[in-house]
Amino acid sequence: MKKPWLSMMAGLMTLFIGQASATTGFSEINNELFDKAHLKNVTEPGTLSYVYRKDSFLEGNREDTIDVEVTNIRNTGRADTHFRFFTGNYNRPYEDRPNQQGNGVFVLYLEYDISEMERLTSGDRRYFQRKIRWAFAEGADKKAVEIDYNGKKVPGYQYTVQPYLNDPQRSRFALYEGKYYIFTMSEEIPGEIYQVRTIVPDGRTWQEGEQPLVDESITFVGFEPMAE
Repeated sequence: MKKPWLSMMAGLMTLFIGQASATTGFSEINNELFDKAHLKNVTEPGTLSYVYRKDSFLEGNREDTIDVEVTNIRNTGRADTHFRFFTGNYNRPYEDRPNQQGNGVFVLYLEYDISEMERLTSGDRRYFQRKIRWAFAEGADKKAVEIDYNGKKVPGYQYTVQPYLNDPQRSRFALYEGKYYIFTMSEEIPGEIYQVRTIVPDGRTWQEGEQPLVDESITFVGFEPMAE
């Protein structure tokens, strides 16, 4: 039986972007995530590697890996992508995505996050998709950051949204009302997506340095060119 996530990326991108342009125009975070050519700075075939970490007061801790193979690079900067998303029993066998300009790792991570929200709350995945989509359409808090990469600090930007804050249905998943989604990006990082992080605070708000209930992330750790 075919897994439900095997051909989900294109549909997810449509769901997350939705009809934002009809009312508000595309926000900066929408443009940065969904419309930007993240792969233009990957100039040779190779593998973008990410480490997954979950520190959870609720369910314990876990680490894993995600690899994005980038091949068949075109003169336009587009390329074919193949995903190894988690290992062992946690593996999610997503389909290859040919002729891509964007780095789809963040879309697949959001799909995973929504599946987890559905599992943890018994909620409707489409509801969580809509809330994230609307949060993107409204725009994100943005700040400049520095990222440690290859022994030096490179400039980047961090975008933060809280999709479920003050939601009318928050009583159904009150524990997650204050959940943060944090996207850290830099044009100096191959594939441009440095980190996607979610924070479930012990309350409605969280500040760096405070201990959250759940801290979950994927973080770029390096690019390995393919052997000739």
